[in-house]
Amino acid sequence: MEALAHAEPDWPSRRPRVFNTAFESGMRSLILLTSCYPTWLGLSRLAALDYMLVHSGDVEGPPSLHPAEDSRAAELFVRRKLVSTGLSLLGTRGLAQRRATPHGFRYQAGDEAGSFIDLLKSPYFLDLKTRADWLAANIVSMTDEDFEVLVRGRIDQWASEFQEDRTPLV
Repeated sequence: MEALAHAEPDWPSRRPRVFNTAFESGMRSLILLTSCYPTWLGLSRLAALDYMLVHSGDVEGPPSLHPAEDSRAAELFVRRKLVSTGLSLLGTRGLAQRRATPHGFRYQAGDEAGSFIDLLKSPYFLDLKTRADWLAANIVSMTDEDFEVLVRGRIDQWASEFQEDRTPLV
């Protein structure tokens, strides 16, 4: 009985993390790449699209799946590393392909990606698929210049909203 009491406090630290990880970002990237197939997308665009996937209301899309927070601009920048690591993980299983171009690496859904994504049936994943299809139809085809204007405009808007919110932090 004493051994059980000592093991219990360590249990939460041994649980595998799923949320806010490269695995979660990789799954969202896979949904995006499948919706955009056969388009090859760069890492910067995928990181921004990953943000738009869960905050689609910020870009006049379907209602956002995740709540809006004051740190949205920072959230966009943190995603790049998570998406990159997630794409590497997907690549080890053949779910995503990577190729070098003169403009950097580009990513595309692998041969088994569509079949794998079709197995994901939870309401959350179905909502992600709907938003990924919307992004593929409305945002992905934008020129690099138009896409950058969209993202930079949103970052400026979020920064000004954050500065206007003078709510005391204590």
